[in-house]
Amino acid sequence: MTSKNAPFRWTLSLAAALGIATSAGAQEPEPQTESETTTTTTTTKTTQQELSEAMRPEGPTGVEFAVSGNVGFGLGYVYTNGQSPSGTVEDLKITDSAKVSFPIIAELGFRVTPRFYLGVWGSWEPVLTKTNDISCPEGFDCATYQWRVGPELRYHLRPGSGFDPWIGLGVGLEILKSHVEGDTQVQVAPGVFLPTHVDTHVTDRGPTIARLTLGGDVRVTRALSVGPIITASVGQYTVRTGTQTLDITGVGSRDQGLAPVDNGFHALFTLGIRFAVLPM
Repeated sequence: MTSKNAPFRWTLSLAAALGIATSAGAQEPEPQTESETTTTTTTTKTTQQELSEAMRPEGPTGVEFAVSGNVGFGLGYVYTNGQSPSGTVEDLKITDSAKVSFPIIAELGFRVTPRFYLGVWGSWEPVLTKTNDISCPEGFDCATYQWRVGPELRYHLRPGSGFDPWIGLGVGLEILKSHVEGDTQVQVAPGVFLPTHVDTHVTDRGPTIARLTLGGDVRVTRALSVGPIITASVGQYTVRTGTQTLDITGVGSRDQGLAPVDNGFHALFTLGIRFAVLPM
């Protein structure tokens, strides 16, 4: 038996179904066009890049290694108040005993921030000696080398730029080694001189009280830079050790110690080209 209300109920059911479908359709978001999707993606990438650049340091950090070739010279004394073979008091000036030196300086440290570097430096330098009556007599073979090493703190003025000037301050230890060998005449008795071969090894060492460095890095690649370096330091040789062997013809060989001396205060300067590697 069919109810009279059936058509009415069917009408309400159809209306309800249409209403639900309409509401569902209204809630579904309209699909984005291709240009809108591209714009959204580009905006997201740009925002990520801006955040990444904002968080990136203003310059490089990390382990840094550098090496430089230099020309050097000095002022002041190797020692003072020494005693000459004739018994007179003598001072040995750097300008009297050396012409120039050729330091090779190596540096290894860590760029803690783009502006601050903390590390160690070391140098080895052959010295061109000068003939003189005290340390390198005429006709003698003379060879002199110097080692220096110490810590250094450096400040960079424009990290991350094409040219980054910097200034550094350090201290250190200096070791000067000399070898003098040759033939001479030695008095063995009043009015008696005998041919003698002299072989002398000397080591002078002491502190580098202060070392100032100035330079600048010109960036060649992301990790390599090159630029000038200037150093100026003050120090003194406080300890002098060594041996002197005399091989006297007809008498034999004998060793003797070095005469006592006082400290030699001096200043050392270098100028060169520096290559630095700092992986980024």
